[in-house]
Amino acid sequence: MKKIVGILFLFVLTAGNGQSQNPFVGTLIYEVTNLNRPTDEPLEISVFSLDSLVRIETPSPVFGNQIFIKHLTRKKSFLLISLSETDHYAIKDDFKKQDSSAIQVKYIWKKKQGKKTVGGLKGKKLKLTILKSNQTFECFYSKEFAAKYQDAYQDFPGLPIEYCVESEDGILKYTLKKHNKIAPNYDLFGIPSNYKRVTFDEFVDLLNKE
Repeated sequence: MKKIVGILFLFVLTAGNGQSQNPFVGTLIYEVTNLNRPTDEPLEISVFSLDSLVRIETPSPVFGNQIFIKHLTRKKSFLLISLSETDHYAIKDDFKKQDSSAIQVKYIWKKKQGKKTVGGLKGKKLKLTILKSNQTFECFYSKEFAAKYQDAYQDFPGLPIEYCVESEDGILKYTLKKHNKIAPNYDLFGIPSNYKRVTFDEFVDLLNKE
């Protein structure tokens, strides 16, 4: 059960800190590959943004297509999950303030010389070191936009457009494939009326009853 629940939040984004870069309005499409299992089919993640409203669509091996919606200003989020054709749930959460004394440093990064265009955005290089495995990766970020539209590296100096994340299944590489700056439909950020709003604990209880 813990593994199933973990899969739910493998690609979920959380609230970002206030940053001074331009707000992003449009769509980001990332390709995710597992560096430890290169024969696996890449995943595709879609991120829709209206600045403070963000929607992330991620394929899940357990629940099919999962949708995460967050409101950065109101500090609220919903993860939309379907257990069947008739059982739909919106798992709600409020962004919680982390105790800075309890935050564990899991990585370090340093700006490096180098530029690269990824998915149509100009990127600058940095070196990322994941402390647990002591592995180092070359990453790129766009200084035009804030890092708040993803959650892995909130303190990056801009939006990560090519980066690696350590997971239980291996090292996942995220690469921006394309983007557009066309405002998505506002309706994408609403909760459908046929979804029941539940807490995370209530959802886990539902899974345990299955």
